[in-house]
Amino acid sequence: MYRLNNIIFLLTLVCSLDVNAADPEIDTDLMQSIEDTNKSLSSNIALENDKGSVSDAKDLSEMFAVVEQHFIKKPGATDAANLSKKSKDLSIQIIADVGAKKFDEASNLATELSRACKSCHAFYKKD
Repeated sequence: MYRLNNIIFLLTLVCSLDVNAADPEIDTDLMQSIEDTNKSLSSNIALENDKGSVSDAKDLSEMFAVVEQHFIKKPGATDAANLSKKSKDLSIQIIADVGAKKFDEASNLATELSRACKSCHAFYKKD
């Protein structure tokens, strides 16, 4: 029953993401919010703070959905779109792991999420 509730929650979360924005723009405020929330997520996972971790991961999944849509529409940015999707998916998986009290797994995913961000910035970040 617990697993079914997690699946229903994750499906509800995915369906609630606003990915239909006409032309989402990436600005420094959004990217700073992602960076700050990512740091908070890592800290909350280390402290085994379920509510804080889930809140941060949910916020990240929503922000990465915006970033993904931006790069889908940008010519020549397929890698960035893929990394954004991967980051969104990692955020959603972190929610599931935290919900199951698998903080070690969530921590590993948070590290992978940070690497995805750094990888994307290496190619797409403006000076």
